[in-house]
Amino acid sequence: MDIYKDKKGENLIFSVPLKVERSNPYDEDEHDLMDNVVGVIMGEEIGFSYWIDRAYKDKDDDISVPFFQYFGDREEFIALCKKLDIYLYEYPLCVECKKPIFGSYTYNDKGEVCWDCNNKEN
Repeated sequence: MDIYKDKKGENLIFSVPLKVERSNPYDEDEHDLMDNVVGVIMGEEIGFSYWIDRAYKDKDDDISVPFFQYFGDREEFIALCKKLDIYLYEYPLCVECKKPIFGSYTYNDKGEVCWDCNNKEN
């Protein structure tokens, strides 16, 4: 990421590459390009995160913590991601606590439940 001021010194500019090379320590010849940025909706928190390359482990890529918080509304952000051709991932919300679910979860008769809420019930 490059961070700099514009020529007039009036705006702070963040420059983030949209594509990066995959890094495979087990195969030095692998140089495939991958998306670098993903839009994320985590309940009320909206923004951009990085994709984390996991292909070298034969796994799907992961999502980092957000590096940019978006302050518009959900629909505007969805439209922005579509306009910028950036993949959007929306985390499921726990039906009990209404918080975003990161990682594993379970189900009850109401829907998706985070492990903390599931353990409270048991």
